[in-house]
Amino acid sequence: MKVRVASAGTGKTYALASRFVAALAEHPPYRLAAVTFTRAAAAELKTRLRERLLEIAAGSFTPTGEEDRPPPEVLARAGELASEVLGATVTTIHGFFAELLRQNALTMGLDPSFLRLDAGEAAQIFAEEARAYVFLNDLDDEQPELVGVLQELFARRSLAAELRPEGERAAALHRHFKEVCRRYQQRLGGEALGPADIELRAWTLLRRAGEDGALARRIRSRLARVFVDEYQDTSPLQGEVFAALDRLGVAIEVVGDPKQSIYAFRNADVEVFRRAMAEGEELPPLDVSWRHDRRLVSFLNRYTGWVAAKRPAAFRREEAPEVRPYPEAGEGLVEMNLIQGRERMDGLRPYEADQTARWLHERHRDHDWRDMAVLVRSHNSVPLLERALNAHEIPYVVVGGRGFYDLTEVRDLVHAARVALDPRGRFSLAAFLRGPFGGLKLAEVERVLAAADPLDELERTAPGVLRRITQLGEWVQALRPLEFFERMVRAPFLDGRSYLERLEPAARANVDQLLFKMAQRRYGRLEFLLRDLEDLRGSDEASVPEGGFDAVRVYTMHGSKGLEWPVVAVYDLNRAHPDSRQPFYVQPGTGRYACEGDPRYREFAGEWKEREAWESYRLLYVALSRAAGRLLVSLSVQLKDAGGGLAPRFWRHTAGRSLIEEMAMHAWEEVQLHDLRTDKLPQPVQPRPQKREEEPVDERLRQPVEPLARPPVYSPSALKAERGFTGEVEDGEETLIETGGGPDLGLVARTTGILVHYAIGENWGPERIEDLWSQEAALLLTPEELELVKKDVAGLLEAYWRLLGDRLPPLEERAEDFAELPLALPTVAGGLNTVWEGVIDRLYRVGDEWVLEDYKTDRELHPERYHFQLALYRRAVREAWGVEPRAQLVFLRFGEVVGLEPELLEKAFQEGLSQAQEV
Repeated sequence: MKVRVASAGTGKTYALASRFVAALAEHPPYRLAAVTFTRAAAAELKTRLRERLLEIAAGSFTPTGEEDRPPPEVLARAGELASEVLGATVTTIHGFFAELLRQNALTMGLDPSFLRLDAGEAAQIFAEEARAYVFLNDLDDEQPELVGVLQELFARRSLAAELRPEGERAAALHRHFKEVCRRYQQRLGGEALGPADIELRAWTLLRRAGEDGALARRIRSRLARVFVDEYQDTSPLQGEVFAALDRLGVAIEVVGDPKQSIYAFRNADVEVFRRAMAEGEELPPLDVSWRHDRRLVSFLNRYTGWVAAKRPAAFRREEAPEVRPYPEAGEGLVEMNLIQGRERMDGLRPYEADQTARWLHERHRDHDWRDMAVLVRSHNSVPLLERALNAHEIPYVVVGGRGFYDLTEVRDLVHAARVALDPRGRFSLAAFLRGPFGGLKLAEVERVLAAADPLDELERTAPGVLRRITQLGEWVQALRPLEFFERMVRAPFLDGRSYLERLEPAARANVDQLLFKMAQRRYGRLEFLLRDLEDLRGSDEASVPEGGFDAVRVYTMHGSKGLEWPVVAVYDLNRAHPDSRQPFYVQPGTGRYACEGDPRYREFAGEWKEREAWESYRLLYVALSRAAGRLLVSLSVQLKDAGGGLAPRFWRHTAGRSLIEEMAMHAWEEVQLHDLRTDKLPQPVQPRPQKREEEPVDERLRQPVEPLARPPVYSPSALKAERGFTGEVEDGEETLIETGGGPDLGLVARTTGILVHYAIGENWGPERIEDLWSQEAALLLTPEELELVKKDVAGLLEAYWRLLGDRLPPLEERAEDFAELPLALPTVAGGLNTVWEGVIDRLYRVGDEWVLEDYKTDRELHPERYHFQLALYRRAVREAWGVEPRAQLVFLRFGEVVGLEPELLEKAFQEGLSQAQEV
């Protein structure tokens, strides 16, 4: 296997086309294949190949290097090859594997005309079979989350040729999984295959060919050489298929960039590329950037060099070759907006969004809006950004903000189709009347829905809308589903404009994509189509990229891969990525997986967390390399309470802290740093209020409303504060000590309590303690404060872990176990109604006994301070669940478990209610 590294902007598609053209000197087009990751990329590559051959035939092609120079055999018949190359296999990975299976269908017992399902369709069919299996086996109550877990495991099949459970819980899950897979395969009947099915069948075919000389020769006779683009994004199973082809004697040549391997959540594994580099023949890397101006090239070289030296697990030196700018490259500019202030992060981010919008406005002097993009790590960053863009009147489009089947334009059409089938169905009728098809005001919709017969009310108040509903019903009877949808979106309304004509270009493109999908499935009944559209809601299929209208593009970093703009802002760089916990983790390549509770679960979970951490450096490289000439890196940081220095609290868990410190504090010469203090910045501009057509106000809203007599909501902690216990140290909360700008010990104590309770509630062991420092509470600390918290939290958790299995029953012995259980308990005492609220740290059952626990991080041992709190919690459990739990306080700092007798708690409960009356 031949392997080539191609950094961002170095023209890998151009190079791949050159290699393909050169191979035409040895093989006819039908024996060559080029593999890409999307249908659009495949179509573009085939077009480029044909155009290249036509230019060669016309004598107008100018090679950029020796590798681009066409061989004499190609020069002699370039015109003929330009036509023949249209018959070459230039397709996606799954298209290529499917073609391989079709050519050997009889060997595999397949129908050569099998249907290729997309990932969403395959997942939908599997989910239907999983739900049926769970229902038929009465597993709904016993394992309510089973269907979802099975779906997640189904989505991980590309991680290995075979998934192998490790541990009892994984083995139990695997038995269910195998049975649902059997039902799934039986339903498909070999007439349809999903993406992972195709991969598994292709791997099986090639494994068989390794033992069957005749089959191997047949494959080689049809396939001489395969070129694979974006190889860094292949999954372990896909990599096994290409490696098996290489072992059969089919020449495999791959190109990619390990620095841009960012799709682990889609089963991509950078180790596939690294294995190819280690075992194959390395071709010279592409080292000229045809995208970036000079300062961008220098900046990216600095970044990749820093990561390769400091974080080689993200990418290595050989994966990050030095890149040169193309000869005509401009100068370019890299800037950093460092927004600093003593505000909390939610107070700093509006300034950052405002400054980003101002920067875009300045760039608009030289660039169209469409030539600019803002990239964010998460869609959580978008609302503040949208507010700033609106305030500065900057046109923009958010690309991929929601799943395709949840888009407004898709839902409009679903509701209209449902109204055509059932015009009195109030849910879809409400959406239809309020949306573009009906165009009624909210008060008018209310009147229609409140009527005994909504259609009679429409006939009286909106006859034109009723005629449209009647027309839709007639079309449903006369037309097939696809024809119905086409008629519905193109027929003019009363004002002469159709539904399509009312949409922005991006939304129109989404409607076109929906119609295209319908045409592929050939639905016979509208009901089946609508069922599928509902089932596909929530899938991660992206909407169609925006059209040609002039607006700034807003993308996630993941969504921006493969794109470029003259001007790019990477915004809100320090937003933390939420920590997530999966019900199981799979080892890529080996296929071994463990469920929560299995011995190797923590090991596999730790490996996945590491993969995510290293991938974050590659994700940042993707974002930084999208800009051709002008790049802005923007982030907000808090100032320390004393000294005015930076408190490095950003991206603590991933690529950010040390890297941004390096860029901002050590002044990379390629970066123009803007040190922006909030106390010297103008206030963020606020959006202008939108003028809206006034609707009639329901007169009921003008009538005064008497406040309802509701009892106050209270908590034990609030009662203690009002009783004057301000000197007490409760649950780690110490009185603030003025230390002349030193650490805030009150904040340290509160954060310690929060993190200890979080770790205990999540059942984290020692191997997960580092994950605590990426929690939001820890991000508020200075480095000095964080060190104090780390030391204290580690000691308290060590004490808790020692108690488990000794003074406290081990987790595995608990038949039921609830952490952080909220409660609300109404009480009446002396004519005073009160609702008490709180959170039970732990409530669990061992055998027939229930135990209620509350964990304390106090520095003094005073159980009497918490008698009323535990009495209240115990009473709430008794009234809600009808059980009498044994209550105990766990003083972690002392390693003491203090049991509280029921009589003591009952007395404390009555005394507490009396004291509440006095307060």
